[in-house]
Amino acid sequence: MTNNFTRITEHLYKFCDTCNVYIIKDGKQGIIIDAGSGKVLDYLDQIGISHIDWVVHTHHHRDQCWGDYKLIEKGAGIAVPEYERYLFEEVEEFWNHKRIYDNYNDRNTFFSIGKNIPVKAILQDYEMFTWHDHKLEILPAKGHTMGSITVVTEIDGKKIAFTGDLIYEGGKLYQLHAMEYAYGDMMGILFTHQSIRKLAFKAPDLCLPSHGPIIEKPGLCIKQLKHRIRRLVRLTCPEKEECLNEHLYPISNHLLWGGALTCSNFYVIKSDSGKALFIDYGHTFGEHMHVGSDREDQEVMRFVAHHLDELFTEYGIKKIDAVIPSHIHDDHTCGIPYLQKHFGVECWTIKQMAPILENPARWSSTPCCYHEPIRIDRRFSDKEEFTWEEYTFRIYHVPGQTEFHSVITTTIDDSKVAFTGDNIFEHPVATWGSHTETDPIQTQVFRNSFQLSMHKKCKEVMNKILPERICPGHHEPFYFDKLKSEEYSDYIDQKETLFRELSPEPTEQYSDLFWARLLPYQSVVKSGKEQEFTLLVRNNFSKAKEFRAELLAPKEWKIVKGSGRIRLSSGSSGEIMMTIKAPTNPANGIFRQLVTAEIHIDSIPQGPVAEALVQVKRP
Repeated sequence: MTNNFTRITEHLYKFCDTCNVYIIKDGKQGIIIDAGSGKVLDYLDQIGISHIDWVVHTHHHRDQCWGDYKLIEKGAGIAVPEYERYLFEEVEEFWNHKRIYDNYNDRNTFFSIGKNIPVKAILQDYEMFTWHDHKLEILPAKGHTMGSITVVTEIDGKKIAFTGDLIYEGGKLYQLHAMEYAYGDMMGILFTHQSIRKLAFKAPDLCLPSHGPIIEKPGLCIKQLKHRIRRLVRLTCPEKEECLNEHLYPISNHLLWGGALTCSNFYVIKSDSGKALFIDYGHTFGEHMHVGSDREDQEVMRFVAHHLDELFTEYGIKKIDAVIPSHIHDDHTCGIPYLQKHFGVECWTIKQMAPILENPARWSSTPCCYHEPIRIDRRFSDKEEFTWEEYTFRIYHVPGQTEFHSVITTTIDDSKVAFTGDNIFEHPVATWGSHTETDPIQTQVFRNSFQLSMHKKCKEVMNKILPERICPGHHEPFYFDKLKSEEYSDYIDQKETLFRELSPEPTEQYSDLFWARLLPYQSVVKSGKEQEFTLLVRNNFSKAKEFRAELLAPKEWKIVKGSGRIRLSSGSSGEIMMTIKAPTNPANGIFRQLVTAEIHIDSIPQGPVAEALVQVKRP
């Protein structure tokens, strides 16, 4: 003990406050891991520190950060977890919009601070934060909070893990109530288990938690907690126990599957040379989606790496060459940026999907776009054949569940396989004892830019390729044959008939939500600068039509080119370009504003149909 500090190593100290505050020292400078009340500032001279350069936060709770304001006044920068940034620098907006009544979100975001904290650095998952000669590795540590991190570094020859409130000495959890995400679900235990498994791979010498004593035997502590979590899962949600395992399942010798409880299926094709090709790579289990009551409005989806250790160690994979997404949705693509950054994996895709994956903000009016851009290394045309290692593939543009969808086919271990994404699933139609008869169905989501003609192409492609095995985007792989293909085609025909009976004519127009789409959907414009918009229009009518558009901008914005017109033949598409200019001194600051396009079809007004969102970026 050095007065108010406990010396852990020569350059590492602990200060007890509303949370444990850890200080890494280098000469007369230091950084601290979590700030508590900020009281540590009053005693720094006891350990020879005159300035704190950074506060590095493991999570957003106010017992960790309510002293940040004092540290900022003394010149410290605040570094926060990427996925909790909004709970620091935009927390006032969070409280202003947080649901109070009819609230089934049990997450402990209610323990957020009340006043915005200026953020100077973002701590990105799997990246390094460098201070002097110290490299701090940032690991996702989802559990106690959705955006928590663990910080791993070496100090005085010891590997140290600053674990926040992920784990408590003795194999315990600091706050059991923090494990509730949605109403009464306790799904935080699944996230915690995944996080401590990854922590165990790092083999730290010490774990330094935000509360409680230092964990001097991390391996034992992790083992105890894993065991207790598994017992609790078996008792309270036994159907989720498989989520604790992260096993790959062989479909055949050269084809692996992530398993039924992966949020969205991903598949691994192995070559004889020890290389791998992925079809999709999303979450490890469905609870990572947070699409229900446990989602906060300002959040984006967080990916946590999975299954790769087993792939390399147990299946002898030396290199992942590429990943081919079946379609654009975040639950199938969210792991691709991680593969690209950390393993040099290429992304190959059908050309119709590439613009959305590369620039999600531009296309985010379509649902389920992942927020991170994905680099496209190879673009295929519809029906293009290509080879990888000993395999020959063919890829088709097959708009079905979404307009931006493909089907990939190849032969693996003498079986013709089709990776069909979210297009085809089996639907139970009858049950006899333990046997359930199923028919294949074609999914549709109208907001996924559904057009009535899309499913005709689905039917044509599946009848043409006639795979022996379907590897779908969800649920278990299943066998397919000519009879199944006929049932699938019949389902599509029946559904189209019903849609036409339910809809005014032309059904193509009244079932097409995005016959007019304004791009980019989201844009941040520097004050005084111009923003160009592209209005995409489709003519769903049986004869040629003239489309006329006028851009309607917020009051402070200036119209530069505000209208345009185009004549389109039946079934064709076109573009109208329009431009606005951002205000020099915006009154409403950074808030989103709505831009719309009022459209006339052959002089018949349709109203302000298409929308986009703009924000002003101050100089």
